Amino acid sequence: DPRKFTRNQVAKSRLLSTMTSSSSYGFPLPPSQPQKKESSTQIYFEGRPLPDHLISFSSPIGKELFKQALIEGYAEGYLNLSSCFAHQMDPAFCGLSSLSIVLNALQIKGAPIWKGPWRWWSDELLNCCTPIEEVKKNGITFSQFACLAKCHCDVIVKRADRTSKEEFIADLKNVCSSSDVYMVISFSRAAMKQTGDGHYSPIGAYNSEKNMALVLDTARFKYPSYFASVDLLYDSMLPLDKETGLSRGYFLLSSNPSHRAISLCKLSSVGNDPVVNWTALGKTFCKDIPERLLIEKPKTLEEVASVVLTDPFIISLQHALRADIENLKDEISEPDESHTLLNDIKMTALYPIVRSIFQKMQQNSSFDHSSEKQVVFATLFLLSSPSMLFKSLEPELAKKLEFYRDRTNMSSTLKYEVERVNEEMKELIMNFCICGTEKEPGTNVFCCNGSN
Repeated sequence: DPRKFTRNQVAKSRLLSTMTSSSSYGFPLPPSQPQKKESSTQIYFEGRPLPDHLISFSSPIGKELFKQALIEGYAEGYLNLSSCFAHQMDPAFCGLSSLSIVLNALQIKGAPIWKGPWRWWSDELLNCCTPIEEVKKNGITFSQFACLAKCHCDVIVKRADRTSKEEFIADLKNVCSSSDVYMVISFSRAAMKQTGDGHYSPIGAYNSEKNMALVLDTARFKYPSYFASVDLLYDSMLPLDKETGLSRGYFLLSSNPSHRAISLCKLSSVGNDPVVNWTALGKTFCKDIPERLLIEKPKTLEEVASVVLTDPFIISLQHALRADIENLKDEISEPDESHTLLNDIKMTALYPIVRSIFQKMQQNSSFDHSSEKQVVFATLFLLSSPSMLFKSLEPELAKKLEFYRDRTNMSSTLKYEVERVNEEMKELIMNFCICGTEKEPGTNVFCCNGSN
């Protein structure tokens, strides 16, 4: 009987396994074949129970609270959020998951390629401000979330210790009565009497009668979505984050279709250049380049530009900026706009200086069309760079450089682009680096004081 034979074989196999694991041969197992014991310290979880003061969304009371919120008109954005909701793909991805849900709810264009031909905002693809492997280890701080969000949509950032509870409630009402703006809250789970600490989640609804908000928890493997009192939510944002020494807060995220920014922080790897990392950019602008300018003591504008433009990180940024602007024609309604921008850059007083640097660098190589484009975008970079980059220059040279960077006589197209890139750089850098507040002792170099 084949079945009987099979059972016999299984029985023999089990017996042999038992003999081997128990050393029943009459002698101990050699060191190279140690006994394998299941770990008695590993603990596994299938979710966590909500604390009593939090009300599960799917409970009878939770349903009633949501029904009232709908009637009050404070659940307008819920359907968009729920249709795009996805739990975080990694225990440390709560910030990335919250942002990707909102970006999809806002239908923000320019999503990365997800699977096959499909573009979709997915947490593991949001890596422009912090490398994804670093996020897996440490999550993201409040400022890093702000940076990441600013890469893709319009953002209003509010720290809890600088925002009153009344303002928080007013923002809740505004967000929950609209489907054009969404709130992501950054809070301490410990303050909510949950396990763990720092966490991000979108807000889905607000019940004004009970003064409770619906938290769409992205860690569905841990907690369900729930209603929490607004007082408790506000208090949970106030404890200092041990990583930064600052309080948490919340973000108001929206989309402005008319704002066709060539978003610097969307820049990805180009060729062998790394993904632009804004923490590194902050250090480059606030510390590395000012130090080089101080040490090398350039005497001419050409020497200043050479110091800046030959920095390895800045070269990477120039290449990425060039690739991004060259793709502008796929997004703009006026096809001549990018061509006008390039020509306007060539007309600036700074362009010949930058061109001479590249000609010397290439020496005997032919100066072709590709080289010209490289010069154009290097010039745009210098025109747009924040003034903090040049703080260590001698006063007269700094004054001369600012004259060459003056925007008064720029065309409207170039002026808009320079001002936009300049503001983006400053915002992103200042999220990581406090520049211009103090100098290193005995130098003119402005300190980079930490990551926030």
